[in-house]
Amino acid sequence: MCGRTACTLAPDDICRACGYKNKQDKQVQPKWQDPPGGQQYYTSYNMSPGRHTPVLVSAAHFDTDGDVRERVVQPMQWGLVPSWHKGEPSSVGYNMNNCRSDGMLTKRSFKSPLEKGQRCVVLADGFYEWHTGKVGKKQPYFIYFPQATYTEPKEEIKEETKESGDDDVGVEWKGRRLLTMAGVFDKWTPKEGGAPLFTYSIITVDSSPAMTWIHHRMPAILDGDNEVRDWLDFGAIPLSKAVKLIRPVTCIQSHPVSTVVNNSRNNTPECITKVDLENPKKSASSKLMMSWLGKHKKEPDGQSVEIKKEDTVTEPDDKKLKQS
Repeated sequence: MCGRTACTLAPDDICRACGYKNKQDKQVQPKWQDPPGGQQYYTSYNMSPGRHTPVLVSAAHFDTDGDVRERVVQPMQWGLVPSWHKGEPSSVGYNMNNCRSDGMLTKRSFKSPLEKGQRCVVLADGFYEWHTGKVGKKQPYFIYFPQATYTEPKEEIKEETKESGDDDVGVEWKGRRLLTMAGVFDKWTPKEGGAPLFTYSIITVDSSPAMTWIHHRMPAILDGDNEVRDWLDFGAIPLSKAVKLIRPVTCIQSHPVSTVVNNSRNNTPECITKVDLENPKKSASSKLMMSWLGKHKKEPDGQSVEIKKEDTVTEPDDKKLKQS
C-alpha cells in the first residue's frame, strides 16, 4: 500500500537526480516536460493522490520516432484513469492509486496499458506508512532509500520550474537519492476533445522483512539504474521479463515522524523529520494551537483572560487517521 509520499525537489534537481547513461554510454539527464492542459507539479512534503507528481517514462511514448531508451520526466496525476473510462475522471475515485501485483496482468485497467508498454517510474523522496500499535494507535513512518548523509530538511521548498541546464549534464548528482517505484500509466482523452490527462498507479507487493512490521504491503521498488532501465525499456524488455522486477526489496530504511503528516493539508519539513518516540516533543502545530487556546481561555462569564504560567492546557488528541 502507498497512499502518501513526499517530493521536495524542483524540476531541474529532479532531472539531475535521474541522470543515466544513454546508448553511447554518455551520462545524460532526462528532459522535463510539463503535462498538457496547464497542470503543474508543486513540491510537497505531504503528497496525496489526485496531485501531479514527477514520473519517469520512455521518450518514445511522446515521440513515435524517438529512442525508447531515452527518458522524459513528466508530472502525471496520481490515481490511474483508464483510457476507456466514460465520464469525468473524478468519478474514478481513489481506488486506483495502487495496483496490486497479483492483479496487474488480469485486471483490465492495468493489463491493457501494461501490454502497450506503458510502464513508468514514480519518483519521490520517500513514502509514508502507518504502523498500528497494540492499543490501535497509528504511528506514521517515512520510508526511503538509504542516503549517503542525512541532513535535516530546510524550512522552504524550491518551487522553480526551469529546465536543467546543459552545463549540469555529466555532473554527478550529490543530493538526495530519489526513491524509484514501479508504476503503470495511461492516457485519458475527453470525449468532447481537449487536452489528454496522464495518470498513473503505483504497483504494490507483499512487504519484505524490512517493512512487514510496519505494514503488510509496500510499493514495488526498483533498486538501481539497471532495474529502472529495464522497467522503462518496453522495446527490448518484454512484459513477461519486466514483471520479474516486481518483488519486495529490503534496500530501504525508515524513521518515525510526527502525526502532523496525518493531515494531507500540512506541508512542512516537520512531516519528514525524525521524532524520538521515547521523548516526543510537541509539534509546531500543537504549539500554535496551545498558543491560540491560551489567548482565548474564557472565564464562566465569557470574558477572555490571560493564562498564567502555572495554568495548564491539555493537548488535544490526534484525530483518528482515515484509511484510504
